[in-house]
Amino acid sequence: MGSRRNLSRLDQVLRIGVGLVLIYFGFIDTSLIGDTYLAIAAGVFGSVNVVVGTGGYCPLYRVAGISTYSSG
Repeated sequence: MGSRRNLSRLDQVLRIGVGLVLIYFGFIDTSLIGDTYLAIAAGVFGSVNVVVGTGGYCPLYRVAGISTYSSG
């Protein structure tokens, strides 16, 4: 039971892009988000998305039975 890829290239690019933006606003430029805890949550959520996008595997997709990956 290994981790099989379940994210398409577009899904990966979008997750990494959105993740980097959330990391920026959550950890680097927090002026847009006034609440410290919300900024940290956004940064953590962005970090998770970058990791998932880089790996090409989303555990929540597996639980839900979703796959955007096409091998052909």
